[in-house]
Amino acid sequence: MISAKITRRQLQFLEAVVKLYKETGLPVSYKDIASKLGVSRWTSYDILQELYKKGFLSIKYRPVGGPGRSEILYEPTSGAIERVDSANLFFPISTMGKWFIETQKKIEKLSVDSAINFVYEHIRSEQNSLIVLLYTLALTVILTKVFNVELKEMVNVKAILNSNTYAPAVLMFLVESIYGLFEKNIDSEKIKLDQGEFKKLEEIVKKFRDSTSQVSPSFQNRILKLVSALL
Repeated sequence: MISAKITRRQLQFLEAVVKLYKETGLPVSYKDIASKLGVSRWTSYDILQELYKKGFLSIKYRPVGGPGRSEILYEPTSGAIERVDSANLFFPISTMGKWFIETQKKIEKLSVDSAINFVYEHIRSEQNSLIVLLYTLALTVILTKVFNVELKEMVNVKAILNSNTYAPAVLMFLVESIYGLFEKNIDSEKIKLDQGEFKKLEEIVKKFRDSTSQVSPSFQNRILKLVSALL
C-alpha cells in the first residue's frame, strides 16, 4: 500500500475515481469527477493532480478535436485501489460489527493496563488505518464505561454521539476525552498506570490521530453508529 498520507478531501476524490474506474474499466476525466462530487472542474483537476503527484493516480491522454489536441485522464494505481478497498475490509457492515463486538468483549475482560497492552500490541506495526481506528475505538468504548461518571461531568457523550456532527470529529473528540481523563487521573486507584503503560496509551492515541485522515468520512460515519450503539 502507498505510504503517502492524504487528506480527507483527497480521499473523497480518490474514492470517486476508483469507483468510476471500476464501473467503466476506463481512465477517468476530472470533468466527470467534478460532476459526480458537485465541484468546479478546476477544483477537481487540482486535487486529482495532487493525487497523481503522490502516486495514487497515473495519467493517460485521449485525443480530442484536431491533431495535437488531447484530454487528460486519470487511472488509479494498484496502491490507490488497495487504499480505497481497505475501507471495505469489513463489508458488509454486519461483519465489521461482529468483529468489533468480539474484540470489545476480549478487551473488557482485561484490567485497564492489560487492555492498553492488548491494543498496543495489535496496532503498533499495523499499516491498515481502518484496523487502527477499530482497535482504538474498541478500547475507547471500554474506557468510556470506566470513566462514565467523570465524562458525564464534562459533557453529554450520548448527545454528541447522536448529533449530526461530522463523524471523524466526534470519534476524535471521544478518544481525546478519554486520553485527557487518563492524563489527569494517572495516579488514581481506578487506573494505577505506570509511566510505561501511559506511554503506550499515548502511542495508541498518536497512531489514531495519524490514521483517521486515511479512512473515509463516510466509513467513519458507519463506525460512529456502531460505537453509539455500544455506549
